[in-house]
Amino acid sequence: MQEKITGVARRTFAVGRMWVVAVVLVVAIGGCSTRQSPFISQQDARLNVEVINHNFQDVTVFANWLGVRRRLGTVAGTRTANYMIPWDRAIQVHFELDILASPGCITRPLWANPGDFIVLEVQSRLIALDCFR
Repeated sequence: MQEKITGVARRTFAVGRMWVVAVVLVVAIGGCSTRQSPFISQQDARLNVEVINHNFQDVTVFANWLGVRRRLGTVAGTRTANYMIPWDRAIQVHFELDILASPGCITRPLWANPGDFIVLEVQSRLIALDCFR
């Protein structure tokens, strides 16, 4: 009877060691993704966003990623504006468009890499299918 208890205890300890190793690997891998890539120069470690407003109302643009909501600025009616966001890794981002005197709009999430150039066009009439809100 003693041998069975010892065997079960050894198996439990081995399973516990596997969990510890798995947690350490996940933390190590997750920690690597927060570092800047060595293949990207500091000049290219940004996301370029161009907003073309074909609408007559002013549009306030917000970028959302990883729980961060950042106001990029306001684009006057029938104008174009360019924004740069510090960006050091590939993550998903979506944009909120707050249109003056109109319902707002949230874009679909998209993957953005450092150095990418994103163009947002605000049409003169937004269709409900173009927005999530």
